[in-house]
Amino acid sequence: MNENNTATSTSDETCLACTLHGREFAERKDAIARELFAHATEVKELADGYAYKFEGFDPWAERILAFIAVEKECCPFFTFELALEPNDGPVWLRLRGSADIKAFVTAELGGIAPNFAART
Repeated sequence: MNENNTATSTSDETCLACTLHGREFAERKDAIARELFAHATEVKELADGYAYKFEGFDPWAERILAFIAVEKECCPFFTFELALEPNDGPVWLRLRGSADIKAFVTAELGGIAPNFAART
């Protein structure tokens, strides 16, 4: 999701280059901010990325899966994890990868989830 579509490589040779740029990138970033990340109730910093908590199974599991399907096309360097807690508990989306990927998430998603810096 790097607006300038700047490619960088991580230590494991994963290329950090989003296939979206310009207006397409801006529209996608705005959509995921509004439709997904604005609804995260908690954000945790992980050693290799970030975890986003969403309350309850419906509708979040389906929305997160749709997000992952699209993001795998434009940003294939992410490791995505979807965790569903028992008893209709929260759903967690984890974006993981190398230190470079974590920095990319911080740079690109830092302004998406409300109060992101205060929640990590």
